[in-house]
Amino acid sequence: MKKTAISILFGVIITFLTGFTTIKKEAEKGPINWVSFEQALELSKKTKKKIFIDVYTDWCGWCKRMDASTFSNEKIAAYVNKKYYSVKLDAESMKTFQFKGKTVSERELAGQVFNVTAYPTTVYLDENFDIISPVPGYLDAQKFDMIVKYFGEDIYKKQGWQDFEASYKP
Repeated sequence: MKKTAISILFGVIITFLTGFTTIKKEAEKGPINWVSFEQALELSKKTKKKIFIDVYTDWCGWCKRMDASTFSNEKIAAYVNKKYYSVKLDAESMKTFQFKGKTVSERELAGQVFNVTAYPTTVYLDENFDIISPVPGYLDAQKFDMIVKYFGEDIYKKQGWQDFEASYKP
């Protein structure tokens, strides 16, 4: 009887973890045009756009939820694809590349450059690859829409967040 309960529990855990992997894979194929950080830097040299970075970890449940809900929203994806180059950055990856003349890993970029301390965190870079702002935490579609428009339309340059949030209409 004990073996049966352990087998069932193990099966449930494997199914649960496999489901999250499937959600992540589907989200990566979804409506947002995800590119690598290196690709975003190269693309931005040709056609200037801001860069939106989803900093995540594989074990983060809220990251997976944001992939499955917020990032799969077609209206949001259309806006993000128009205004930004979108990057998924694994905060635990040791994959390295060049950024601003230095070799950095995704992990170093997340922690030391972007100062990410919670997952998910979205980071916004301007057209010159300077940090506009990191935004920690899970964001539902409406909140995320406000934020990407606040930065995407350069509203942050002329209006404070609280005033913008009070006047925002989806």
